[in-house]
Amino acid sequence: MSLKRKTASGSIWNFLTTFTANIIDFVVFAILARLLSIEDFGLLALCLLVIELANIFTNVGVNQNLIQRHKWDNTFASSTFVFIGLLSLFISLLVGLVAAPLGLYLHSETAFYILLTLSIVPFLIGLQSVFAAKLEREFRNKRITVIRATSSILSGLLAIVLAFSGFGIWSLVVGRLLQSIMTLFGFFIFAHFRPTLTIKREHTSELYAFCLPLMWIAVLNYLNKKAANLYTGFILGTVDFALISVASKGHEVLSQSSISPINKMVVPALSRVDEETRIDAFYKILGVTSIFVLPAFLGLGAIAPQFIELAFGEKFLPSASLLTITTSIILAHVLVWFLPNLLISIAQTKAALRLNLINVLSVLTVGVATVWFGVEVMLISITVAGYMTVPLKIKVAQRHINIKLSTMIKIIAPAAISSCVMFLCIKLNAANLQLLSASLPLELLLNIVIGAITYTLMLVIFFFNTSRKIILEFKNVLNKN
Repeated sequence: MSLKRKTASGSIWNFLTTFTANIIDFVVFAILARLLSIEDFGLLALCLLVIELANIFTNVGVNQNLIQRHKWDNTFASSTFVFIGLLSLFISLLVGLVAAPLGLYLHSETAFYILLTLSIVPFLIGLQSVFAAKLEREFRNKRITVIRATSSILSGLLAIVLAFSGFGIWSLVVGRLLQSIMTLFGFFIFAHFRPTLTIKREHTSELYAFCLPLMWIAVLNYLNKKAANLYTGFILGTVDFALISVASKGHEVLSQSSISPINKMVVPALSRVDEETRIDAFYKILGVTSIFVLPAFLGLGAIAPQFIELAFGEKFLPSASLLTITTSIILAHVLVWFLPNLLISIAQTKAALRLNLINVLSVLTVGVATVWFGVEVMLISITVAGYMTVPLKIKVAQRHINIKLSTMIKIIAPAAISSCVMFLCIKLNAANLQLLSASLPLELLLNIVIGAITYTLMLVIFFFNTSRKIILEFKNVLNKN
């Protein structure tokens, strides 16, 4: 199978995996948002944020290390399994023995028990890493999709049943535990790899050298994505934290269902090709991504009021403006999103770390300086900073790979301009649609139809040749799979 076919097939199955998991997670999230008070919902979201941070340290780049190696080595993989298993166990103990008591001291007894119960999750996630890496390396993404989708659906259904049965916060906690256990079991069965409990010093040295920068990249990515939430939770309180969590959820689900699946395929697809092929593939990935992702994000921002009210209820309507702000940064994100993994594919992990460091420093600095003026001011400031740092990130990447910012802007321009016009059309027609339609779902549907028609017409009338070339490239790859 060719590089293009592997990349497209892997991206499609990665999309199906994350889309299924995110839809189930979103449904449970939305149900709990309606059933719980804003304060209790904020507490649950804050506890899950802590577990998400802990999970970062249980992967620390082992997937990328195993995937980019020229040959699979069972001995090295076994050393990796033991290494990550011990590290994950330590992280789980840290959550249970440190984070949980802090939750009791800083918030409530409920926070203590939630964190204590979920402390096993980082250990379970860590044990999945080596098995998942083997499946990804072999481009067995269909199998990964089936495993993750099955565990997400079953655990999600259980969480929904428990939520309507009055278990409240604990419905999601139990669902998360079941999902982690089922995913680990599925990977173990189908990876066709049985690790031995041995570890070699030379292997740990390689893991340390390769994975340490990636661990910091993961931490920086977390801070980049969650700094605004963390500042809000610890400075402005659980109510504002609940509002920004709801806004972030819509953005997060769309991101993980669109850009993230493609991003996961950058390392396995581009790590074993020559530079010219790598750059050409990167530009094509950028073009295809822009055509589909930009209208999705800006469209979500345009329909935010209707979407938030329909999904989470009227009490979360203040989250709509926050969602519109967070989705507006997508133009900058598309340009730089794939750069860290592009650098990792040529083993430039330190350069990838520098890119993420630029992101985090801008978010942390701007966030802490502006959060005191309210959530909206903070998010607007972070968005502006995101656009201003794009040229600097491109320069860092250009030291190691021959890409051009002007070429990248030219590639995404048709989708970017068309998406912005679409956004304006939806907003200009919003008031009229609200008067014409007494039904919120119908109003939302009409906005989506207007957006789709506007975007399509813009591409066909003004950017036909460029858009046709990108779509045909994508279609040709799909037809070969």
